[in-house]
Amino acid sequence: MFSNQILKKRLNHYYLILQNSTLAYYLRCKTIPATFNHNQDENELWDIHSRLKQKFEENKIPIPPANFENCEGNSFLDLKIELVQRIIKSCEFCENFCHVDRTANQSGFCGVYDESYISSIFLHMGEEPPLIPSGTIFFSGCSFECVFCQNNDISTAGKKYPMRVAGRKVTPNDLATLATTIYNKGAKNINYVGGDPTPNLHTIISSLKFQSENVCQLWNSNFYNSIHALELLSDLIDLWLPDFKYGNNECAEKYSKIKSYWEVMKRNFAYIYEHGSRNIIIRHLVMPGHVECCSKPILKWISDNIPKVVVNIMGQYHPAYLVSQGQYPEINRRITRAEKQEVFNYADDLGLEFRSVS
Repeated sequence: MFSNQILKKRLNHYYLILQNSTLAYYLRCKTIPATFNHNQDENELWDIHSRLKQKFEENKIPIPPANFENCEGNSFLDLKIELVQRIIKSCEFCENFCHVDRTANQSGFCGVYDESYISSIFLHMGEEPPLIPSGTIFFSGCSFECVFCQNNDISTAGKKYPMRVAGRKVTPNDLATLATTIYNKGAKNINYVGGDPTPNLHTIISSLKFQSENVCQLWNSNFYNSIHALELLSDLIDLWLPDFKYGNNECAEKYSKIKSYWEVMKRNFAYIYEHGSRNIIIRHLVMPGHVECCSKPILKWISDNIPKVVVNIMGQYHPAYLVSQGQYPEINRRITRAEKQEVFNYADDLGLEFRSVS
């Protein structure tokens, strides 16, 4: 049975921020000086980033907020902002690797250009119990094309209709103001979601320049990020809330239209387990008829490779979007009670911490 002590141990950094006993990671990045200039080659900037990242990771002890002091000149955060603005000119935020110049009125698979749009921002009371109230910021656009998407009205923005129809345009400064406002209304965290937040990485990271509250930054994503994206994010994100949908590449390509899913997910989860806060809640949506091919391989891999995470086994799948329109009849139903119980029993046998949030 769930133990609050276990949760606080596995999400220790998050709880220290809630108690105002340590600095959020993005604020730590502001304290680390970075010597670079805007004319340097991108490879040189990544070399500097690697050295500062090592310095950041070597000092993981809690830093009291009272010790916070912005460095003079450029900071580690400024370097990340410079790099993310370089990447968008040949975009590789996600593993689709479109390499389009989004600053030149081009978009790739996600349908997002260089401007970011949010469809809504509110205090979410339906997230996992430790997270609520969560300051959710829903971005339009997505790097997946899930045939059962329950948010297809915003995830297909930029692909099927103009992005402006799906929400309001925000600059980094706008986004920071919205984040601060929702925090002041009682949010325990700033929850970047969508659609998917990944296509908006440039706006999100740049917005941290204008934020100053000691609040948890939460990455709520399909987690199809590139390694470069994770290298930038892992020193900024305090708590990870990624999806782990499929246990093989075939299901991922059929239902979300993306490739090499299994390899990318294993790499990305292993990366954030080794780097960053290690405060991770993995969401797995049980799909009808996919217990053996998806649910069990995912849970087994988690148990074998990243056992100290928290897992939310979600049973709320329902036919939506293209599935509800009569396509993909094999998943055009809800999961059965027996399917859900089989996955729960399997997770129990593996010793995973899931009942607290599932």
